[in-house]
This record gives sequence, C-alpha cells and structure tokens, in this order.
Amino acid sequence: MSRQSISLALGGGGARGITHLGVLRVFEEENIVPSFIAGTSMGAVIGAMFARYRDTREMEERIANLVNSEFLHKAGLDSYASSDTTLQKRGLEYVFGRLRQNVQLTRVFTRSGTIPVEWLREAMEILVDDVDIADLSIPFCAVATDINTAKPVLFQSGPVRTALTASSAIPGVFTPFELNDMKLVDGGASYLTPVPPAKEFGSAPVIAVDVSKSLDNSTFSDRGYGIFFRSGDIAMSNYNTMLLEQADVVIRPDVAAITWADFKRYRELIEKGYIAARGKITEIDAVVQKESSFLQRWWGKRKQKISNSTG
Repeated sequence: MSRQSISLALGGGGARGITHLGVLRVFEEENIVPSFIAGTSMGAVIGAMFARYRDTREMEERIANLVNSEFLHKAGLDSYASSDTTLQKRGLEYVFGRLRQNVQLTRVFTRSGTIPVEWLREAMEILVDDVDIADLSIPFCAVATDINTAKPVLFQSGPVRTALTASSAIPGVFTPFELNDMKLVDGGASYLTPVPPAKEFGSAPVIAVDVSKSLDNSTFSDRGYGIFFRSGDIAMSNYNTMLLEQADVVIRPDVAAITWADFKRYRELIEKGYIAARGKITEIDAVVQKESSFLQRWWGKRKQKISNSTG
C-alpha cells in the first residue's frame, strides 16, 4: 500500500540533478508516492519522468540512452564537463586560451547562448513522452524564468517537453526558449530548489533535495573577475539556503563537487542520491507521521463540530 504523504522539491544543478533518481528509488522501495512534485531544471526533468513512468529502472535506461547518444558531443557539453573546474580556477585566462580552439565558447560573447535551445528539446525527446502535464500520474510543476519580466514561470499544464526545455535552458549555455512573448531560461534563476511552489500547490510536508554546487574557496580566482563571479555564487547560495529553510526535510546528496555537465557519471550520481535519501528515511517518516496525526486530530474535531451543530 502506497503512502501519498509528501511534496517534493527537486533542485537544479545540471548533471547533478540525476541524483534525484536515486532519491526516488528509495521512495519507490519504501512505497512512498509523492502527492506533488515541483522541479527546477534537471530536477524538473527527473520529476516529470517519475510522474510519467513511476519506474526508476526505466528512467535510468532513458538517462543512459541520452548519455550514449550524440547529444553531449553535438552540444559540446563533454568539453564543458572536462573544463568546468579549470574555468572556475583560472577564469578568463583559460577561456581566452580556449577560444582559438573551440568556436563553441566564442558564442558566449557573440550570441545569447552557445547551444541552440532546439537541441535541448531533442534531448527531451529521448527522456520523456510528450504528454500533457495535466495527464501525468502525479501533479507536477516545472519552474522556468522569464528574463523579460524577471519572474518565475510555473508550468502545470501543456506539453511536458516544452516545460522541461524552458526549465532546463541554462543561461549563457542554451539560447533562451521563446514562448508567448516570453524569453524563458533555467528555473534556477528563480528557485534553484523550488520549495515555494511545492508548498503553494502541494498539501503535504515538503521534502527538498539540494544538488547545488560547492562553494569551496579553492575553486575561484582572487582576481577581479573571479571575485565578481564568486560574489554571484554566494548570493545564489544564500538565497537557496533561505528557500531550503522553508522545507520540512532537506536531503543533500554528496554531489556538490561534481561539475554540472558531467552526465557520464550518472550511475555514481544515482548511487549518491540513493545513499542520501536512505539516510533520511527515519526523519521523513517522523515528519509524515506528525502531519498525519495533526490531520487526524483536526478531522476528529471537525466531525465533532458538525455533529454538535446537527444534533
């Protein structure tokens, strides 16, 4: 018998978001079926896949199909994976050295993104059927950001691939996704971990999964540009911390040091998510039982009040 007793907030983090699959595998084993899922970026992708298939083995097969396809190489994400740490450490020195070798990187300075967002849509075709969000077996919300209005856009209906493409369009990497006069980019610009939508639209305790990157001070340059980007990372991290404080339970898999484009480590990422979620099951059960007891007391008082008014 399944327990529909939690709302999930699955955070963004590129490849690190594959970790969510391991978390969901634990829930699968424990017969915990979320009553609502909110996802940002890869968190939205994994959340929608689970809401569609309810089978983490099939989800892992689809992730493997993506990793083994031409997408990573075609999009140049494999080069991002190999150079991300170096980019953080050496900043623009490394970028300008790479420009002569990799035309892809020059697009950061000349276009709205290095990779056409249409290619991202092709990746979604490998991962999930293009059903309407309203037809998923679990209520679901994908978070994107409209850069024109600087506001979050919450997809709760419409084609799921459209929502996931918009939610995953990493700024500067993918060109913005244009839809109904909006220019949509990654939901992480609004809610890196989407706890507010999970609280607003869900009716159960919120379990948040944080897959944000590490702020280890060894990964930035002490020059001006390094300090500039470091400051932005600190602001994002502090905002994400405030979002997580609104959750009832926070799961933090040990993935903060893995680069956002390292999709080929998907098996390791899944395992890390599994370990982290397994370690939180007792805490999750306690929160769920507390909520259940509260609802039972509330409903008991409500029935008594109705009985007294009709007696």
